[in-house]
Amino acid sequence: MTPAPDIESLPDPAGSALEALRDAEWEQNLMDAALERVKTQVAPKQFQIFTFSALKGWPVREVTRMLGVSAAQVYLARHRIGALLRKEIRKLEKKFLHG
Repeated sequence: MTPAPDIESLPDPAGSALEALRDAEWEQNLMDAALERVKTQVAPKQFQIFTFSALKGWPVREVTRMLGVSAAQVYLARHRIGALLRKEIRKLEKKFLHG
């Protein structure tokens, strides 16, 4: 018969849930800060296209119809602003995690 593990050696299910919540909140705050920085670097119309297409997940056809832009403009805004956003996230992570 194997002995029962000590209570201290058992994982705390509430602790992992709290850690997951903290991580999700950190990611959201990081994304929000990066979005604010990127928003100041691009034209308002381009940011609007990116918001509806990439962040809200609207189909390209809907974005073109609602904003009066071409599909090429939607794809270009998603690509360019997405790249800027990834760059800002890396900068912020470096700043906050590595001093």
